[in-house]
Amino acid sequence: MGDFEIVRKSSFYFIGLRWTGTYEAAAHGDIFPVMEEARDRLLSMGIAQENSDFIGLSYQDRSGGFTYYFGTEALRNTAFPSDMYRIIVPSHDYAVTEHKGQHAWKSYEKLMKWAVEQGLQVQQNGLDHIEVYDADYKPYKMSPTLKIGIPVKKR
Repeated sequence: MGDFEIVRKSSFYFIGLRWTGTYEAAAHGDIFPVMEEARDRLLSMGIAQENSDFIGLSYQDRSGGFTYYFGTEALRNTAFPSDMYRIIVPSHDYAVTEHKGQHAWKSYEKLMKWAVEQGLQVQQNGLDHIEVYDADYKPYKMSPTLKIGIPVKKR
């Protein structure tokens, strides 16, 4: 890790499952079953393909915890089960880097520091961060590789 950049991501439709809990619970893997279920179901329904990226959307919506959605991009008119969530993610600029291994929070800290040093304003309302996982991502894999991004704008 160490390469940082600003990436403009166009608005997209997201379909996936939701997990809500504490940072501690997520660090202990409580989030993994939801990620695995979402991945498997989206593939079996044909919403995600074998080469589709998977996306994590994190919303810091409570003290000491957050809501996390795990899924994939989908077409606007994609049918989906009632227990899944559709989110329209607006266009945004993101400060982005690649993370490898455990302890993603360390990469987030470095990314946040870099963004501030670049004179960018980190967006603290709504979507807290976005994660993009390769198609072959397995939640219980101990050393994942993913792209992480935080919403930013120029001051």
